[in-house]
Amino acid sequence: MASLVSALGNAGNALNVIQQALDVVQNNVSNSSTPGFATQQFNFEAQPFDTATGLAGGVRSGGTTSTRDQYADSNVQQQLQALGFYTAQSQSTGTIQSFFNVSGTSGVAAALNNLFTSFSAWSATPSDATAQQTVISDASALAQQINGLSNSMAQTGQQLDRQIGSTVGQINTLASQVQQYNAQILQESQPDSGAAANLENTLESLSQLTNITTLHQADGTVTVLIGGTPLVIGNQQYSISEQTAVKTSPPPVNAVSPPTDQILDSQGNDVTSEVTGGQLGGLLDSKNRVLASIIGDGQQAGTLNQFAQSLADTVNGILESGTVSTAPGAAAGIALFNYNTADATLAAGTLTVNPAMALGLLAPVDANGNSNGNANQLAALATAEGQIDGQSYSGYFGGIATSVGQENQTAANNETTQQSVLSQAQSLQQNISGVSLNAQATDLLQYQKAYQAVTELMPPAGSTG
Repeated sequence: MASLVSALGNAGNALNVIQQALDVVQNNVSNSSTPGFATQQFNFEAQPFDTATGLAGGVRSGGTTSTRDQYADSNVQQQLQALGFYTAQSQSTGTIQSFFNVSGTSGVAAALNNLFTSFSAWSATPSDATAQQTVISDASALAQQINGLSNSMAQTGQQLDRQIGSTVGQINTLASQVQQYNAQILQESQPDSGAAANLENTLESLSQLTNITTLHQADGTVTVLIGGTPLVIGNQQYSISEQTAVKTSPPPVNAVSPPTDQILDSQGNDVTSEVTGGQLGGLLDSKNRVLASIIGDGQQAGTLNQFAQSLADTVNGILESGTVSTAPGAAAGIALFNYNTADATLAAGTLTVNPAMALGLLAPVDANGNSNGNANQLAALATAEGQIDGQSYSGYFGGIATSVGQENQTAANNETTQQSVLSQAQSLQQNISGVSLNAQATDLLQYQKAYQAVTELMPPAGSTG
C-alpha cells in the first residue's frame, strides 16, 4: 500500500511540475511580442531517492530563470542614445538650414547681390537720382532680409527651448517609473517577468532621450545615472530641470545675448556638460553650439551678427570718408546703415537704413576728391577679398549657409549609419533573450510527452502495491 501511495504522490507531483513548465511556455508565447520581454526558462530539479531512508525521489520545480543579458541590453541602450542624438541633431539643423537659400536667388544672398549691383550702377552715374534711390532701396531690402533671417533663427531657438523642456519632462516621467519598480522590488524582493519587461522598455525609452548608465544592484534595484548625475537610486528619484539664461561663468561678453539652455540636477547645479547623448543631447548641441555660432551667446557675437556689423561698418566708413559732390564746401557723407551697438549679438536683428539718408546725401566723392571714388569702392565690395575673415561678404555669408548644411548632412549620415548599428544590437538582443516560437514549440512537445509518460507510470486502478 505504501508503494502505491508513494507512486501516486510522485506521479501527481510530477504532473504538477510539468504543468508549471507548460504555464511558463504559455506565458512566453503570450508575451512573444511584448517590448522588453525576455524568455523565461523553467528549471526541473530531481529530488533525492533512497529507499533505505524513505526518500521517494521524483521531480520538483526549480523555479524559472530569465534569459535577459545585461550586456546585450546595455548595448541596445547605448545605440539608442547615439541614434536619439543624431536624429534630434538632424531635425534641428535641418530646420536651421531651411532658412538659407543656397541657390542665391532669394533671401540675404540675393539682396546682397542686388545692393552690390546698385552700387556699380551708381558709380557710373553718381549724380543720377534714380541710381541713388536704387541704392537706398536695395540697402533697405538687404537690411530687412537680414532682420528676417535673424528673427527666424531666434524663433528656432525658442522652439528648441520648448523641445528641451518637454524632453526633460519626459525623462523625469520615465525615471519615476524606474523608481516605482525599485520600490516594488524592495517591498516584494522578486520581480515578475512582466515588471522586468516594463523596466527594460522604460530604460530603452530613457536611452532614446538622454545618455544613461544603469547599474543593477545586489538588492535587485536599478540605479540610473546621467553621466555622473543620479536620476534614480533605490526608491529615490532625483529629478532634473531645464532653464534658459545667459551663463555668468565666465562673465558674459554679451550680456543681452540669446540665452543658453542649461540642465540642472535636483540640487540646482548646472550639469549640462553631463548630457552628451540621446534626444536631449542632440537638442542641446543644436541650440548651444550650432545655433549659437550663428546668432551668438554670452561669449560670441555669432557669424550672422559679425556679417551684418562688418558690412554696415565698411559701407558707412567709405561713405563717411567722402563728400556728396566735388563742389567746394560740399557736405560730408553720412552712414547708410544703423544698428544697435549696445551688444554684439544685436547687429543683425536691428540693422536698418539710416532714417536720415535721402537723395543727394550719398557721398560718391572719395577723400582724394575723385568724383566717383567712394562709389567705385562700394561696387568693388562685390568681389573684394579680405573684407571679413579674409573673405568677401558674399563668400562669408555663403560660408555660414555651407557650415549649417554640412552640420545637417553629417547628422543625417550619422543617423542613417546609427540606425543600422542599432538594428544589429537589437538583433543580438533578440537572439539571446527574445522568444523563439520554434523553441517554445519544441519545449511544449517535450513537456506534453513527459506528461503523457507520467500518467502511464501511475498504478492501474485497483492495484494494492
